[in-house]
Amino acid sequence: MPSGPTRSDDDDDGDVVALAVADQEPVRRGGPNYWIRRAVVVGGVVAVLATASIVVGQLIGSGSEETSSGAISPDWNRIVLVDERRGSVVIDDSSGEEVARFESGVRNPNASGVVDSTLVVAGADSAAVVGLDSDEITEFDTGAETIVRPAGSALSMLVPSADGARALLVHGPSGDVIDTEAFAPVAGAQYEFADSSSSASGRDVLVTDSGNFQSVLFSFDRDEPSFFPGLALAIDDDLVVTAQNIGEDATINVFDHTGEPITTGETRSVRAGMITDSGVILVTVDGAVVVMSPSNGDTSERAQLDTGTVTSGTVTASGDRLVVFGSSGTGIVGDDGEIVADLQGQRPAGETPLIGSTCLSTVTDASESQIAVVDTETGSVLVEAIGSEPLLADASGCVVTTSTPLGYALLSSAGVQQVRSDDNALTLSPDGAAIAVERDGRVFLDTTGLDGSAADEPIDLGPRGRTVHFMQS
Repeated sequence: MPSGPTRSDDDDDGDVVALAVADQEPVRRGGPNYWIRRAVVVGGVVAVLATASIVVGQLIGSGSEETSSGAISPDWNRIVLVDERRGSVVIDDSSGEEVARFESGVRNPNASGVVDSTLVVAGADSAAVVGLDSDEITEFDTGAETIVRPAGSALSMLVPSADGARALLVHGPSGDVIDTEAFAPVAGAQYEFADSSSSASGRDVLVTDSGNFQSVLFSFDRDEPSFFPGLALAIDDDLVVTAQNIGEDATINVFDHTGEPITTGETRSVRAGMITDSGVILVTVDGAVVVMSPSNGDTSERAQLDTGTVTSGTVTASGDRLVVFGSSGTGIVGDDGEIVADLQGQRPAGETPLIGSTCLSTVTDASESQIAVVDTETGSVLVEAIGSEPLLADASGCVVTTSTPLGYALLSSAGVQQVRSDDNALTLSPDGAAIAVERDGRVFLDTTGLDGSAADEPIDLGPRGRTVHFMQS
């Protein structure tokens, strides 16, 4: 990676070192990449919470060597800063020393995200995918207001156009990109990317095309998409499940990834689903949990949630928990179809629910909002505190920050740590050990001290107006 000039505290408009723009087609459709990029070793102060669901050794590349979890690693040794006006990028090491600087090519970005060594920057009119360890930038003539992650995996980023007709699908560990406009041009497509789902590896993304009453599977390991009747419901490494709701009833269809039908089943109208070793776990609109056999379509009712009318659900990055959103509460369903938690009067925090590899944050809409951090494996509440949104979370979801009248609070299994300050909390590191804040017009990185150690001196990351991300080089 090229070295950049030393950053000046007073002048941040100095010369930049530009990464080479990739001389390649924006869409890479080839077969799977069979090399092992890196073995990721799980660590960090919250490893005791996260090791149940974060893979210690992570093989990246081939679709036949997929991870068993879609969680991201908590490890990091680089800080990635994206200027919110110019779109320029600065990379610092963990001590705050600059190691690279370049232009993304996207002015006034609306959103940015980092997974593994891949950076995505999205603006109103264009987007860029940056290989942070390959010195490559690929620019696209499509813009987006946000970057979303599909349910079931945190390893892919989706950059959807505002009209829902197009998106960039970016696989973080490999840097592979699919532009749906080139890969699968479909007349009248209206993709529901915000409700998409993925296999654990992040290499298979299933999305509803409501404009054509179908579902579409985009795979980084296949040269063309697959099409299915009905609404996208669930996906794993081998199967796709869709639902066709008619009145109060639903037909559940099971296919392989090529679109070949396997079986069908009947149940009441369905709102959420997950594929596990026990079968296809379904949750109906009235909260019934049904398990369907993927081989013969037989169904059996397993449990009953008390969350009111069910509106939707999402699979956690661990791949074995279905979080269900209802009119009067939130439910967590296990991979056996049994209820793990029934959280009355609580909703998932944020427009994009804060669900990590191990924990879920919920909030109550009372005069004084109660924030709770729930272990999705056991259903137990790890910690509660009075606070307000927006919340920040680490990779496990078990370390969370919330705004308070005195500043902000850090919630973890160790308790509540109140930080009295006027700082504006920006980003929590993936291991929960550091927090980026805005202070006196600049961005600083503070250690949280959750492990009981004394906090280090804050690291000055430059002027405000920067989005902060973390990566492992």
